Amino acid sequence: MPHATHLLASGPARPPRKRPGRRRAASLLLAAGLTVSVMTAFVAAPASAASVCDPGTDICVITDTVQTPLGPVTIAVSAANVVTVQLTPTDPSTLVTGIPFAVPPGPPGLPGYARTSITTAGGVVNIDTFLAPPGVASWFALPNLAIISIHPPSPCRVGTSGTTVVFTPIIPPGPPA
Repeated sequence: MPHATHLLASGPARPPRKRPGRRRAASLLLAAGLTVSVMTAFVAAPASAASVCDPGTDICVITDTVQTPLGPVTIAVSAANVVTVQLTPTDPSTLVTGIPFAVPPGPPGLPGYARTSITTAGGVVNIDTFLAPPGVASWFALPNLAIISIHPPSPCRVGTSGTTVVFTPIIPPGPPA
């Protein structure tokens, strides 16, 4: 056996083997990072929409529908600052919930997350959307999620029915009676 020991000790060291999928994984991570960066740049700007007020009913309606990743949104604001937000989701399994106060935005690197902000007379409406990743057909599929919050000028109540969220001020606007 002295020959085998001699051959192992005298041969040049081999370079470590490269993993075959390492370059592909790095390019996929780079592409995902760039996609999230571009999405964050588009989401950072608040949405602007035109509004029309009907003097007979004292209701102002956002005439432009604002597009979110989950579907278009329309907003109506009454003279009493009652804000109604209607999301028309493209996926019927979308879960919509309302929060009567402003929440900070989610992390910009979270896949599927986007924020749309709309300024109204009743406050700034934030629509945080979470797109569930596509899954295997035989597994349980997570629903998409829309969290609609408002930064109101005064405290308010929230009511959610289906994909409609209504924010009602607790203290009505105007001077006290």
